[in-house]
Amino acid sequence: MLNFLIRWSLRNRAIILCLSFLILAAGFKVGSALPLEVLPDLTKPTVTILTESPGLSPEEVEALVTQPIENSLMGVAGLTRMRSTSDIALSLVFAEFEWGTDIYRARQLVQERLQVAREQLPQNTQPYLTPVASLMGEILLIGVKSNDGKTLPMDVRTVADWTIRMRLQAIPGVAEVLNMGGGVKQAQVLPDPWRMQANGVTIEELEQAVRKAASNTTGGFIDNGPQEIMVRNLAMTVELSEIGRTIIKKPGGRPISIADVATVAWGTEPKRGEAAVNGSPGVIMSVIKAPGFDTIALSEKIEAAIVGLQPSLPAGVEAIVLFRQRDFIDSAIGNLKKAIVEGAVMVTLVLLLFLLSFRTTFITLMAMPLSFCITLLTFEWMGLSVNSMTLGGLAVAIGMVVDDAIVDVENVFRRLRENARLKEPLPKLELIALASGEVRNSILYATILIVLVFIPLLGLSGVEGKLFAPIAIATIVSMIASFVVSLTAIPVLCSFLLPVAAGSIRNAHHSDSRLVRLLKTVLKSSILRLSLRQPVIIIALVSMLLTFALMLYPQMSRDFLPAFHEETAVVTTGAAPGTSLAEMEIISRAVEDQLRQIPEVLHIGRRIGRAERSDHVVPVNNVEFDIDFKKDGKGRPLKIVLDDMRARIKTVPGTFSIISGPLSHRISHLLSGVTSPVAVKIFGPDLSTITSLGEQVQKVAKSIRGLTEAKLDMQAQIPQLRIELDRERALAHGVSPGELNAELSMLLGGAQVAQLRESQRVIDLAIRLPESMRGDADSIRNLPIHTVTGDHIPLHLVADVREALGPSAVYRENTQRRYVVSIKPSERDAGALVKLLEEKVRAQVKFPAGYIISYEGDFRAEQAAAKRIAILFAAILLIIVMLLWSYFRSLVLAFQVLLNLPLALMGSLALTWFLVGNISVATLVGFISVGGVAARNGIMMISHYLHLMKHEGEGFTYAMIERGTLERFVPVTMTALSAGIALIPFVIAMGDPGKEILSPVAICIVGGLVSSTLLDFAVTPAVFCLFGKKAAAKAIALNAPATH
Repeated sequence: MLNFLIRWSLRNRAIILCLSFLILAAGFKVGSALPLEVLPDLTKPTVTILTESPGLSPEEVEALVTQPIENSLMGVAGLTRMRSTSDIALSLVFAEFEWGTDIYRARQLVQERLQVAREQLPQNTQPYLTPVASLMGEILLIGVKSNDGKTLPMDVRTVADWTIRMRLQAIPGVAEVLNMGGGVKQAQVLPDPWRMQANGVTIEELEQAVRKAASNTTGGFIDNGPQEIMVRNLAMTVELSEIGRTIIKKPGGRPISIADVATVAWGTEPKRGEAAVNGSPGVIMSVIKAPGFDTIALSEKIEAAIVGLQPSLPAGVEAIVLFRQRDFIDSAIGNLKKAIVEGAVMVTLVLLLFLLSFRTTFITLMAMPLSFCITLLTFEWMGLSVNSMTLGGLAVAIGMVVDDAIVDVENVFRRLRENARLKEPLPKLELIALASGEVRNSILYATILIVLVFIPLLGLSGVEGKLFAPIAIATIVSMIASFVVSLTAIPVLCSFLLPVAAGSIRNAHHSDSRLVRLLKTVLKSSILRLSLRQPVIIIALVSMLLTFALMLYPQMSRDFLPAFHEETAVVTTGAAPGTSLAEMEIISRAVEDQLRQIPEVLHIGRRIGRAERSDHVVPVNNVEFDIDFKKDGKGRPLKIVLDDMRARIKTVPGTFSIISGPLSHRISHLLSGVTSPVAVKIFGPDLSTITSLGEQVQKVAKSIRGLTEAKLDMQAQIPQLRIELDRERALAHGVSPGELNAELSMLLGGAQVAQLRESQRVIDLAIRLPESMRGDADSIRNLPIHTVTGDHIPLHLVADVREALGPSAVYRENTQRRYVVSIKPSERDAGALVKLLEEKVRAQVKFPAGYIISYEGDFRAEQAAAKRIAILFAAILLIIVMLLWSYFRSLVLAFQVLLNLPLALMGSLALTWFLVGNISVATLVGFISVGGVAARNGIMMISHYLHLMKHEGEGFTYAMIERGTLERFVPVTMTALSAGIALIPFVIAMGDPGKEILSPVAICIVGGLVSSTLLDFAVTPAVFCLFGKKAAAKAIALNAPATH
């Protein structure tokens, strides 16, 4: 089959060349059009259900809203985890589904179940599903502020909501734009209870009047002969004075208007958060991208739209970009492309040094663009984007894709040299077909071997699967493409470009370059001589080196993923639970003042609490600073800047801060539902008990070095003012409990009763007491309330108004109440630290019956990934043994090839220990990746030994082993060098953005290739000399594929 493919290609050279040009053209076209992302899409299929419940406390939201929704979702097909947050007047339920679930099908299933839950929810409470968005979807943060202060923050918010937001949401690919800060503009009717009492107006009468104060209706149509005229009843207005002149009632002929009993003024909706832009009050707009869209192209459209809107904004109002994900993508992808180009140049130099021929180098290098173009076309077919992982796969494959071509071209060139010296040389095409056919089996089996070692990456699940599967896909497709190219395009190019006449081949009798001859001489007189004369000593020495290398493994710490070197930072600062929004603004300004003193800081976006109608629920006592750094290259290294930042914000008393990057922030949240690398979760029915247990766990964690940054859950006890009705007194005074609660809810919490329309804008019209009348407990106690007899009495006559404590929010997971201690380890090896924490908690903290503790986070994902990789690699190893047995027809020779795996492991462990000192999932990927390349060397050498014995009359002698080793020296060294040297840029610049995950992989491969290649020339001859005689004879007798 393979011989047929080679000969067909040589008979139809024009077709092969045309197909090659088409592949190159199509590959370059598709490659330039593929979407660019920072990472593969890590979005776990999650349906978010948001329900606003005005006037309800967290406990009431949990009981009346969250629990019915959770109960309705139990048993939905594919549901893996359900998290919920019951906040003040807001319920959020996150339904997470299995990886690979179609998100739109999941939404349909959830929507069907919600139909049942809606019947159990409070009146006028409507849950809705938030738009589908990507995990890494926050592609832009836009700050809008008034530079001269003439435009009020409330009006800046109106501009952001109704001008900028509307324009951005019209751009395809924008899933959602969430605005925060400034306050949503609201027309407010502020009743005066005393004036209402004096005029005999009840809250129900006021509400009815306000509800009917401004509206438009239709009066149908009038037929006027040939014309039809529409009748419109227009009472809509946004003039507050006109709303104030609306009549409430007319007792005794005297009209009483809204203005007689209330003040009508502009205000803002009750705020649970605030924002600032570079220290000035403003609005922060978070632009969320829908899955599947190109971040860079979408960012360009959004920024162009903002520039186009700037002239239409009010004077002094400016929109600036605070954070753009594109910057990291540009930096990361730019670094990766640069590394790939540098690697390709290094591979070219290696080929030139060994081959000393521009023609052979050109033919060999053509495998690279052809293979990569086929890979890019496959990306397009599979719907993959160009990101740091797919580019990483191409980088890993740079040296490997030329390996097949190296073996083929080297053998063809050698046979052409030998043919040129014959009296009756064979025809050129026939000779090329024969020469390519000689190495076809070794190329095939070596390619299958490399493909097999990358298959375990396709078996990974979760985040690690999404991250590393693109590397495997890119490498596997590139290797398969390289194999096909080596048997089709490469022989065709050889037929056109390689010389055939004896006079055209220089030094036919001394074909090797001086460098190669020198290296062969050194190899023959040193390592090879010792290996053949004293094989036992060689094997013993290598075994000792392997033992020393394995001893390095326990000395290294463990991590899930390497740290990202992002060019932006997120600082999350918390204060004491119950801290007011006004106090948090003061605290956050103090923190921001410290951050402003760092010279490398360019922009700071400040977000306190949560935005209106947002699923990003953060308590008021938490503030997030989105920090963008200057990119002029003049500042200090990022690590020093972050250390300076930590030291400065620690000087602000009464606060606790955590610094992370946007990417790691989101990946941690995806793994555990908490934005920290380690989450200790305590489950139980009673809030006070799980809070107490959490405080005990935090105390234990702080006693362990490396876990001192342990932060208690945002769920904490905060002050409450409870109005508890005395039913006996209410009965005596004629007060209905339901009517009293409704009245207090409207007066204290506010109620939207109508909507005003100003052109295209919608403005809520609400009723709420003025701040001065609801600012303290005494004012509330003395509020006059309406009785069934028409009288007004102070509230304290029928209810007790007292201060108490209650939860700021209630968090649940899988229908159980949950409390979390969030930990950001300050030292590496989180798994070992958490294991120590588990032991100490078990000894020092007593858990009542019905309460459980769970340790989750990045370290659990690392452990699961390592276990899965080990199982999959063991299975693949078994397949490889069977494959090698079928190739050699000998288990002895198959296991001899596999000796290259421990040889590669030695170098990988040593270089990882020296440069990184840490084992992550990326390192494990590097370990299995280098195995295939290393084993390839053994296949090439042993199969050549068998070839010499069967086809060239050599016996099983030292001379045969020496000849075979020296003849395979060039292709083995070139393939190893090209595979390893292409990754040197990732090793040298391992701190650059975009190379964080790939550098550990590259370090493993480079270290493994160095050790396996150097030791292979000693170990393979020695082991073959000791144990290979019978196995070789058996393979030749059975006509094994390796002997062809």
